[in-house]
Amino acid sequence: MTLRDLPLSALRALAAAARTGSLTRAAEELGVTPGAVGHQIRQLEDRLGIKLVRRSGNGIVLTRAAERALPDIDRGFDALASGMRRLRFERQAETFTICADPSFASLWLAPRLDRVRTALAGLDVRIVASVALDAMLEEGVDLAISYRRGSEQDLASIDLFTERVIPACAPSLLQGHARPDAADALDRLPLLHIDPTMGDDVYPAWRDWFTAAGRQPKSIDHGPRFGLTIVAAQAAIAGMGALLASELVLKRHLDPGHLIEIARDVPALTIRRRLVWPVHGPKARRAAAAAKQLAAIADLAIDGALPVNPIAASSSEATSLLTAYCQELRFAPPSSPLRSFHFG
Repeated sequence: MTLRDLPLSALRALAAAARTGSLTRAAEELGVTPGAVGHQIRQLEDRLGIKLVRRSGNGIVLTRAAERALPDIDRGFDALASGMRRLRFERQAETFTICADPSFASLWLAPRLDRVRTALAGLDVRIVASVALDAMLEEGVDLAISYRRGSEQDLASIDLFTERVIPACAPSLLQGHARPDAADALDRLPLLHIDPTMGDDVYPAWRDWFTAAGRQPKSIDHGPRFGLTIVAAQAAIAGMGALLASELVLKRHLDPGHLIEIARDVPALTIRRRLVWPVHGPKARRAAAAAKQLAAIADLAIDGALPVNPIAASSSEATSLLTAYCQELRFAPPSSPLRSFHFG
């Protein structure tokens, strides 16, 4: 039998039915209807001239002929899956994958990708949504921009910058409010939420803000929820409520006055973004060089980011590693200590 003659769809249906013992569950696994699974199996039976399954109660069982052939069919699909993984790995070898929360990636990272071209010469850049830092190698991510921490023995990191997380709303919501900078400015406003399970996962929640302000209003967890800050900002501009988000991400709406910062009397919360890469990743040296260039950009004036301070001594290992990687790539190592931020 030639490759052209292999009925792969029918064999997949048979393997799924054998695995689940049910046409319905096999259909759910394959994303088709039970009727389609049954039709594929019947076509395979007609083609081969033998019975492959029979009804048993509410399910199905394999005939002896199908049972004997199933291990070979399973090994064949395992080999195909292995081949696909190998092809995907070859594709990954030609790309450099950066993960970041979508709103930050679209507003800050994407416009600055030209700045890291020299470090990534010959590689196509791919930007994906945030992944768990401990899963970077498994997910094929070469560099992460994240506020989270992973297992430090497997990751190198340097600080990018710290952002203020501020409450903001449309000016129309504050009409008649005499003190928009006071903490009680939020008492009468509906709250918009960034849901960390839906996209952007970097921000403190409203509960964190009210705790820091020493206030506990009612209905703190109620209100519309959004996966992306850039979408939630549009809802805030439309007057749907107050939003707690990064000043850097909101700045494009704050400058023209579409949104205004409120409750300024309460010290702003902050998040610290870091550049993180797997020490033993296949592109660790490229990642270190790209991180160096992105950190250099952050050392310039970045709207919405806090001023930099000398890096803490605890980051000396990351500095040494970064310098070593840059030397291997013939990049000039940092001439001054890497810079970091302290939470406000």
